[in-house]
Amino acid sequence: MRLKSIVKYNLSSIKSGLAIYYLIFIAVCVSFVLLDKNTNGSISTSGIEMASVIFIFVVGLNFFKENLYFMKSNNVTRKEFLYGTAISMVPIVLIMSIIDIVINRAYNIFISSPTNYDMIYTSLRSENWFLNNNWVQSNSIETLFNTFMFQAAVYLVFFSLGFLITIIYYKCNSLMKIVVSVLPVVSIMILNIVGIYYTNLINKVNNIINIMFGWDSQNPYMAVLTCLIIYIILITISRLLTKRVIIKQV
Repeated sequence: MRLKSIVKYNLSSIKSGLAIYYLIFIAVCVSFVLLDKNTNGSISTSGIEMASVIFIFVVGLNFFKENLYFMKSNNVTRKEFLYGTAISMVPIVLIMSIIDIVINRAYNIFISSPTNYDMIYTSLRSENWFLNNNWVQSNSIETLFNTFMFQAAVYLVFFSLGFLITIIYYKCNSLMKIVVSVLPVVSIMILNIVGIYYTNLINKVNNIINIMFGWDSQNPYMAVLTCLIIYIILITISRLLTKRVIIKQV
């Protein structure tokens, strides 16, 4: 019963932010359409749903601290809070994916703008779509469903990533926060060095990632499955980190 209440609370807390985001998103799309008409069709865009990826990542970054305080004041356990949050994100990303598809299809009436799914998992991947004036976006049931599932799965991963990052920062002292912040940069530098001296290893890793996300096979269901597994892993890590999290005084 508490999980149901947590889900309702989370859906209610994000409702206003979601509405504001899509009002801005639609306004930007309309601006591009008007600009395109004034420049004789010289505007080209792609993957505009990445804005939703950034939005849901930011939501994850801001979904821990205040919500945790509210839940604790209402005698909700850490376990219930974590799982309730994980469950509540599923309907949110599904709704966002539907809205993004509707916006994208409406936007494509005026400006050709393939989604990330179009560019990765269709024949468009091997083409310079912006040079192809004859490109027409598919609205088949299969394409719409695959796009819907792919986008929703990606949104889940980025929410859980933002959520986990916030938990890590919350538990760290000032020194560890600096270490955590620098760690991604150091990791990239190390990977670049490894890539120079161990090209075969990097190629093998790239092949594994390719298979996991179904890029060459153009199988979006592999990407959906991989994203769901990553989501479960990140939520599980978040659960472990919140088991004994101390409620800090504001």
